[in-house]
Amino acid sequence: MKLRYVGALIGLLVSVAWITFGFWKMLVIVISIGIGISFGAWLDLQGWTFKSLLVKLLDKLTN
Repeated sequence: MKLRYVGALIGLLVSVAWITFGFWKMLVIVISIGIGISFGAWLDLQGWTFKSLLVKLLDKLTN
């Protein structure tokens, strides 16, 4: 998907959230998404994968 489509979708979602929830709730949603993206990027830089995290969690649950 081209980046302009991604930008258009983000703009659409922000505008719909603003209309639906109001400004402050939309701002909280956008900030929480930004925190989630930042955390995911940090985990990616550390070399963690979802599969390795899942295997560790399942090992702890089964032992």
